[in-house]
Amino acid sequence: MLVMGKPNPFFVLALPTDATKAEIVARGQELYEMAETKDAGLLFRWAMEQLITNPRTRLGYELCELPDAQYEDAAWERFVRIHKRKPVDLAALARDLPPPGIDDIDMAAVMRLLLDSMLTVNQPDIRVAIDGSPYMPVYQLPMEVRDVLFG
Repeated sequence: MLVMGKPNPFFVLALPTDATKAEIVARGQELYEMAETKDAGLLFRWAMEQLITNPRTRLGYELCELPDAQYEDAAWERFVRIHKRKPVDLAALARDLPPPGIDDIDMAAVMRLLLDSMLTVNQPDIRVAIDGSPYMPVYQLPMEVRDVLFG
């Protein structure tokens, strides 16, 4: 029976859906022993038990898990490891540079941007004018014969 309100056990254990029982037990035990809180440890144990006790429950979780889900991105981890330090010392650069002056600003470009934004005509939205009209037409039913004869 799938438990609603809890994450998928494959996601909790960060295992693929084709993991064997031995892999599930090893990963669950490893995470349980490294858990920082008691609640996290209980969640890892629950996930492990959900996947190894009942084959129908495991099948339900397999069907609800995204195919080929990858919980670790090796390329991203490698990138972070290589580029974790900033190659430039920003404080040293700020000390070496003089403060910006008026000569550093391209006034022609600033004026072009300002005028372009002021002279741009937006596409009109006629729906606002129609829906926001204060005039509300009065709809009347078609006239009947007695209305014509008797007024």
